[in-house]
Amino acid sequence: MRSPPGGYFGKALIVDLSRGSGSTVRLPEPVLRSFIGGAGLGTWLMHEHCPAGVEPLAPEAPLIFVFSPLVGTPLTTSAKFAVVGKSPLTGRLTDALASSHFAIAGKLTGHDAIVVRGACARPSVLMIDQGEVTVAPAEEVWGLPAADAEARLRERMGPAWRVAAIGPAGERLVRYATISHDGRHAGRGGLGALMGSKLCKAIVVRGRGKVASSDPAAVLAAAKRLRERSFGAATAKYRELGTMANLLAFNAISTLPTRNFSAAKFEQASSLGAEEVAELRQVARSSCASCSIGCEHLYKGPRGKKTRMEYENVFALGPLCGVSDADAVIAASSRCDELGLDTISAGGTIAWAMECAERGLIDVPWLRFGDADALLRAIEAI
Repeated sequence: MRSPPGGYFGKALIVDLSRGSGSTVRLPEPVLRSFIGGAGLGTWLMHEHCPAGVEPLAPEAPLIFVFSPLVGTPLTTSAKFAVVGKSPLTGRLTDALASSHFAIAGKLTGHDAIVVRGACARPSVLMIDQGEVTVAPAEEVWGLPAADAEARLRERMGPAWRVAAIGPAGERLVRYATISHDGRHAGRGGLGALMGSKLCKAIVVRGRGKVASSDPAAVLAAAKRLRERSFGAATAKYRELGTMANLLAFNAISTLPTRNFSAAKFEQASSLGAEEVAELRQVARSSCASCSIGCEHLYKGPRGKKTRMEYENVFALGPLCGVSDADAVIAASSRCDELGLDTISAGGTIAWAMECAERGLIDVPWLRFGDADALLRAIEAI
């Protein structure tokens, strides 16, 4: 049999949670070359394995983890994967993109994709070690924040295992629940609710393989060039301030979503600017797996917890809701992470509700733009 093109294993793992079993299917080379991994290959797999008209939260609805052909190579920013499924929020095909060590471990199980179907009979975790599939009871981590569940599972199983887990929002089928891993999130479209509907608290993978390359020398040369460029002027502001650096820039050109999109500039934007927040609250800097840019910045959150802050969660929980209190925005983002809520959708939902309340369309007198306490209260109500 002809070897798959470089960067691919040429196969997908099909998991049936109902039976606790797994099987391997070959991925045709023309498909791999046409769809190039990630969301493209995930879309093709959905068409192959998703029954027409299936409800997003039905056991038959697939949840697919797909790895880029660059995962496992020394190329910077290459540890990417896509989660693809039918969104419970929109009823349509969706993908959520993420970057973490889970991508590397998942790919090195020897598969370009993991297709999860069926549902567990009780709260469980799915464990994948190379091609071996095990479904184990997990009542002890059900109800925990995703990060706590991940820590407990890795403590029990060992550091070689990587975890993608849901929080209470996914367990309760919130339509914009996330799938979390390494403190990061496949956040868009509510695919965490698909895991929750399958009673699958976490997917735990251990990779032992190695990705083949058609031209290893060329890959190493490209990796060196990209690494050098990643330290250049184009990425300097992200290394120094993170993606939060975009907030004041967008405000200056009137493209900062404010008070449920009723305005494009936020008068108190400076209180949420990257320089202002970093000076008093930044506690650490880091980077994603296989990334040399290092744009990740961690801030002091509630109870001293380190909280990752990016432009997206700041704008959604700050200006979009009219909130200028940086500590409240950090606390709101931290709470969303604990619950496993997509911060963009949570902020958008709350901002919409705030406008409805202010216009008298819903009777919620405590819910108003700019009220930090109302923001935190609304997250709990979700």
